[in-house]
Amino acid sequence: MALPRLIRQVGKRIVKATPILRRHILTSTDYQVLSGVEEAKRLSTSSRGWLTARTVARQERAYQGLIAAMKRGEPRLDFTVAAAAVAATGITNPGLLEVGCGSGYYSEVFDDLLDGGVSYTGIDYSQAMIARARARYPSRAFEVADATRMPHPDAAFDIVFNGVSLMHIIDYAAAISEAARVAARHCILHTVPVFESHQTTYLRKYAYGAPVVEIVFGKRELMTLCERSGLRLAKTWACIPYDVFDETGHHSTTETYLFSRPGI
Repeated sequence: MALPRLIRQVGKRIVKATPILRRHILTSTDYQVLSGVEEAKRLSTSSRGWLTARTVARQERAYQGLIAAMKRGEPRLDFTVAAAAVAATGITNPGLLEVGCGSGYYSEVFDDLLDGGVSYTGIDYSQAMIARARARYPSRAFEVADATRMPHPDAAFDIVFNGVSLMHIIDYAAAISEAARVAARHCILHTVPVFESHQTTYLRKYAYGAPVVEIVFGKRELMTLCERSGLRLAKTWACIPYDVFDETGHHSTTETYLFSRPGI
């Protein structure tokens, strides 16, 4: 038993020490703090990131294991928190729009973990993501759309669910405003990386082998933007650990927020 364990440990060290290996084997690696929003915009423009079929395929493979674990009755914390946030609205089979849906795996999460499920629609700006979502879940509705300029009318969905995409949207203020506009009753911002007492920070990282922008939000700024968009915080959940202290010098975590529209 000792020899296989030693081999695994040596293998992990080799992967972490070799840039090309760690970027193509690890899901997230090589974090670097950016100077600000302008540098983040340049990186977002120059990198195809989430737009490539290879990135989509690698992300999907990573989530296949998590979906399989859920089917065995062992859902990861972020899946159970997402279902709890939707359930907390008290709406049976709500019309739900997922913004930044990727390959659509949260439609399966809600089917499995929510009594009654949801009436699901997913949007993503990546055509490659939407193509894969349509192939994997042909009975669901998926559209290519920009989170900052959604093609839907006001109050089109009971719930707008942003599942782990807000951190990759440079104009996140517009994305929050659009989510509030399209939501009739509730908005959920899920697994949002936040600093409790530090400013919003832009980072570059390699996600599934591709360079992408990631944003860790100053919580005060995030809550202010939501309030200005007419959203009232109803409930907060702690979510999966995510600490970028080594890169930023400040501790971070992730949280999921349920917001209500005025009068709800």
